[in-house]
Amino acid sequence: MSKNILVTGTSVRADLLQPLIDAGYSIDNPTHLLTETELKEALKSSVAYLLGGDEYATKLALSSARDLKVVAFLGMGYESFVDAQAARELGILVTNTPGTLSNAVAELTIGLVLCSTRKLYLYASNWAGGRSGGEDKQRDLAALHVGIVGLGGVGIRIAEILRGGFGCKVSYYSRSRKRPLEDKLGIEYLDLAGLASQVEVMIIMTPSNAETKGLIGESQISAFRPGTILVNTARPDIVDPLALLKGIETNRIEYAAFDDFYEEPKDAVAKLKALVPSKLMVTPHIGSLTHQARDGMARKAIASILNILSTGTDPNVVNGQ
Repeated sequence: MSKNILVTGTSVRADLLQPLIDAGYSIDNPTHLLTETELKEALKSSVAYLLGGDEYATKLALSSARDLKVVAFLGMGYESFVDAQAARELGILVTNTPGTLSNAVAELTIGLVLCSTRKLYLYASNWAGGRSGGEDKQRDLAALHVGIVGLGGVGIRIAEILRGGFGCKVSYYSRSRKRPLEDKLGIEYLDLAGLASQVEVMIIMTPSNAETKGLIGESQISAFRPGTILVNTARPDIVDPLALLKGIETNRIEYAAFDDFYEEPKDAVAKLKALVPSKLMVTPHIGSLTHQARDGMARKAIASILNILSTGTDPNVVNGQ
């Protein structure tokens, strides 16, 4: 059996890989974005794969991996980066790293909310271009009703900060109600239609999958109160891009902030990008890009690899055999 472990991307510090080396494994760490063909070739000789890059592990790429036991995804939203069902069919376990990035992503989310409600990016850009003066009054975050779509680990941390730090009224929508958290944090559950029609700030924090793609579409955005702030630090495709554009054009959405953005449809994307910075702000998928989050993810992914290679199981398996 192979003793090689494939590590992709540049987020994992070399010293954190030492436990794998101490266990007798060799490390292959290409740092460029692998094509499907390159990934397929690299996996042929790998017993484990720490997915820390931006490649997508397709069924075709995984099918060549005769000795591969585990794909350890560096983060939470594995479904956007690996075909977990195909991995399951091939007998390959997939793990993720819960509890390691909640604070980092929550911090960025709150930062984008504040930038949007107070129009910090717009005003800073105007000042830099010599266009300052005559700025409008904005609203205290504490005075706003904030809705969160998705109350997993990150959503919970966002709710904690908004309630404990700012004293906002917070409502949420999730596939399942979290009644103990409602009592603990002082938040309320609303269905998606109710959330869309009642809040003044909408935060998207739900995993991207077949069920959630386009979850926030024209029917939801058309129900927004005029002047709603929309912040999406999950995946872009949870919000329909055409609905987003229409929502901004009709002022249902006063300002939007995304961490990562669409590539298609190109016409709509071009029109949306033209709204930066007046109506839109985009950061390049940096939610978990802190030393603490990335090191925590790496340690947990490496522990999962060692567990599976030695025992065949791990508590963070997401595609159970």
